[in-house]
Amino acid sequence: MGRKYCCVPGCSNTSSTITPEGVKIVLHRLPMSEKKAKIKQEWIRRLRNVRANLIVNDSTRVCSEHFEGEFNDSSVPTIFPSKKPTVVKIRRPVVRHLEETSCNIEEEVVFDDFYQIKENVAPKVPEEHETVTKHALFRFKEEGCNTELPETCSKDIQVGEPSPLMKDASVQVSLPYISPEDLRNNDEKTRFYTGFVSFAMFWHYLTTLVKHGANKLYYWEGEQRCANTSVPAYHQTEVHKPGRKRFLRPDDEFLLVCMRLRLGLLQEHLADIFCASTTTVSRIINTWMNFLYDHCKGLIPWPSREQILCNIPSGFRDYRNCRIVIDCTELYTEKPSSLVAQWLTWSEYKHSNTFKILIGVAPNGLVTFVSRLWCGNASDRHIVQHDDLLPKLSQGDMVMADKGFTIEDLLPADVDLNIPPRIPGNRQMTQSEFFKTQAIASARIVVEMKMEQVKNYRILGGTLPLNEAHLAEQMAFICIAWTNLLPPLMK
Repeated sequence: MGRKYCCVPGCSNTSSTITPEGVKIVLHRLPMSEKKAKIKQEWIRRLRNVRANLIVNDSTRVCSEHFEGEFNDSSVPTIFPSKKPTVVKIRRPVVRHLEETSCNIEEEVVFDDFYQIKENVAPKVPEEHETVTKHALFRFKEEGCNTELPETCSKDIQVGEPSPLMKDASVQVSLPYISPEDLRNNDEKTRFYTGFVSFAMFWHYLTTLVKHGANKLYYWEGEQRCANTSVPAYHQTEVHKPGRKRFLRPDDEFLLVCMRLRLGLLQEHLADIFCASTTTVSRIINTWMNFLYDHCKGLIPWPSREQILCNIPSGFRDYRNCRIVIDCTELYTEKPSSLVAQWLTWSEYKHSNTFKILIGVAPNGLVTFVSRLWCGNASDRHIVQHDDLLPKLSQGDMVMADKGFTIEDLLPADVDLNIPPRIPGNRQMTQSEFFKTQAIASARIVVEMKMEQVKNYRILGGTLPLNEAHLAEQMAFICIAWTNLLPPLMK
């Protein structure tokens, strides 16, 4: 059977061990009868406090050193060796003695309370030092000492007055840590912060917005205040905006909105970057999102079939009548507190609460259709049926989509639907079905590439907070529309 040992960690007693007092160690077996089931569980609980990986079997033994008094049927092990504290060796700090410099003079020249200098006390200038500290010079001046100053001291220190630079710093206001001027002549940084390909395009787009009233916006103040206030007169005439100038310029506010969309920064973070309050940042975002939403609709065209044929890429040579390639994408959102809202936004595909939007692109990757924002529970068929895509199609067009779009009966007459073949059951695809699926997948990869461009705006790639859920449709539409300002995906 071999020699048996005590199962307690740190204890090496066996049945042949004898204590220094001459007492023979006895190894006790765990109680195995059904009547002593509670005592057995108490044994196991106490042993696992000192040995987490305890395995109870027929060879498990506990020596008599871990029991108090004489062993009997109700004895439970209670004496266990305590763990030795782990000693962490800390390296002693290296003490380096600094050389005596002019900074040590302050110890010899001490001010009295409230800079009250005692009378008839002459200042004592150390001879071994070549320079004098600012405090010592100030004391000399207060006492009327005529001691000549060393040449190494500056004039600002001699007279004890702040320099002009210090005066300018004292009245300096807090400016944003980043501004459009920092992006000038740096297209890579412009692409990172705003999503525009160059600073020239960023500035040209901002100039166009200013011509449409970006410098005279009526800022959002809440539903009740905005509903009870009439539109100011300076929005209709050439009257300048009344009141004091705003802390942030229109180009700073536009950069703030671009950083919110491109990088997905929270409002608190943007408030720190632009040295403004969180309330101001929220007001700017609410106002600019609705303003940009109205002025981005012109970036989503519906080109004619002749324009599509003139710019059709080589991958669509076999699908020359393809008018649009459609697909849906989902945007994550926080879990709402309402049970009805949870059910409406729950997506079985993503297993999370989402919003859903339908995007249609031309064969070259240009976005030509963007639907409204739907809850994640809506199906692809429901979105196509209840949105404005079907009236835009004309005779002879072809719609390319994934096999999840079961919309054959919804399309107008003489409009084709090109989707991969559906394979019923577990049947293997035939050779023709395989090549057809491959050809359609290689063509509709353009819409997947467009989805990747859209998700580069991290506000859509992350989780949208509920306090901005009312701006979700505007944010999604703006980000999708701005992707049309990028170079074509396919040529």
